Amino acid sequence: MTMLTVLYEAHSGWRYLVILVLVLAILRALWGWLRQGEWGGLDNRLGLITTIVIDIQLLLGIVVWIMQQQWMGFNPLAAWEHPVTMILTAAAAHITSSRVKKQATSADKFRTATIGYIIAGVLLALGVARITRVF
Repeated sequence: MTMLTVLYEAHSGWRYLVILVLVLAILRALWGWLRQGEWGGLDNRLGLITTIVIDIQLLLGIVVWIMQQQWMGFNPLAAWEHPVTMILTAAAAHITSSRVKKQATSADKFRTATIGYIIAGVLLALGVARITRVF
């Protein structure tokens, strides 16, 4: 098994953890928003974990992209569309995390987290769906 194979398999498998954590972050934020809950330590940790797992996925993807020399353009989808979409996903997660910290009330934090993580989730879904040729 080559290093590239190991990294590719890690990238492919890690996506399920990314999806799980992102769905949990969305559901927790939506639940808190709808139930008018108090923002707490669990919510802060979940936001941090969400950005960390997305960052790890992005890093694995960039390493695989470089090792496979995808930018050469043999497959435009893998060469540019998927990496750019995933960078936008990571950016959305980081922007969401930053904006949540600036909100004064729990309701505003939950609303910002819900909307931001949904945007990140949509970008993630588009990037994964396109690379797996769903549409």
